[in-house]
Amino acid sequence: MRFVVIAAVSFAAASAFAGTAEAAAPACANPSALGVARTVEIDTTGGPGFGLEHYKAYDFLQPREVVLTFDDGPQKFATEGVLAALAAECTKATFFTIGKMALGYPEIIREVAHAGHTVGTHTWSHKPIAKLKTFEEGRDEIERGISAVKRAVGGPVAPFFRFPTLVDTKAAVEYLGKRNIAMFSTDIDSFDFKLQPPDKLVQSVMDKLEKKGKGILLFHDIHKNTAKAIPLLLTALKDKGYKIVHLTAKAPLETLAEYDALIEKDTKGLPQVGADRPTSSVVKTISGEAPASETAPAEMAPPAAAQQQLTVAPAPTAPVAATPAVPAPSAPAAATEPTPAAAEPVIKASEATPAAPSPSPVATVGEPGTTASITPRAEGADSDKSGATKSYIELAKEFWDAWFGK
Repeated sequence: MRFVVIAAVSFAAASAFAGTAEAAAPACANPSALGVARTVEIDTTGGPGFGLEHYKAYDFLQPREVVLTFDDGPQKFATEGVLAALAAECTKATFFTIGKMALGYPEIIREVAHAGHTVGTHTWSHKPIAKLKTFEEGRDEIERGISAVKRAVGGPVAPFFRFPTLVDTKAAVEYLGKRNIAMFSTDIDSFDFKLQPPDKLVQSVMDKLEKKGKGILLFHDIHKNTAKAIPLLLTALKDKGYKIVHLTAKAPLETLAEYDALIEKDTKGLPQVGADRPTSSVVKTISGEAPASETAPAEMAPPAAAQQQLTVAPAPTAPVAATPAVPAPSAPAAATEPTPAAAEPVIKASEATPAAPSPSPVATVGEPGTTASITPRAEGADSDKSGATKSYIELAKEFWDAWFGK
């Protein structure tokens, strides 16, 4: 079982958020891996915005630096394929996760966290907040998503948020600022939701990247085609001399108690942190050949380094290189991301600017140039509005069928 000993993992993650590092990350087994060139820590106080497509205050990437981000997951096969590709190159990414999807596939989102990737949030069901009748509905989408993702992960998540369809509103921007949640747009949209061969997808992204020279890249880990393209992309990035920057948070995201309680009725049997047991301690073969999962010591606690995960960076080991502030954000550009439920017409984001963040929210953590990470850390799926008779695994399957077909 891939996500056992959750209590130990949660404790390790909490320790990491407190600024301690119990052990160094294991050396990368691939000597030619792309790796992680730089890990940065984001101070999310005031809700700063990142991604020059919409928020232009913090241009922290250096030439030929790239941040990998994935939206809308987790999803069977697609997310697993993305994780395998990232692991093969010993590199890290940020996953903006939908609450419903996380509860539908808790074992996969925990695998994302255990692998040392950063887990942020992307609302509860991917409803475009700008299209909701009241902001209270938008607040519910944001907070239910946060509580659901944290519950599924079994530990802290980053105060990182991406708006569905990349469309914000003035009220939502102000609310995230008060909650100290950073907003992420993008610099380069892969448009991987459009059916195209993986090599064509990679070529399109690389062409855009060559023009801009750096950027936050947007993909979706719900598409099998994306999973097939990521190994090709990582190879292309390495060949062209690009370097990966891993985003981490200075402090974890605190959930709201009312939404934590609300989410409990939706967990459908998902055990509390530390309450689940390894399968081999519950089920034992007494006749016939035992599977490898019973005979191999795979369900022991993961190494200490693997437990330092989720979103947090340890105390800096090198001088902090802060990015100077630049002019205030300009009006957002047109949104490009589709909803999982259906591809909607491109509309313009609101002209609201993010709440004034602290002058230097981005700091480099640790030595640049290392190959191992320093940090560990749909709408349409709930046609039964009551949700009384469907588990979230069933809802996730409906989401998949609605988006990709049976």
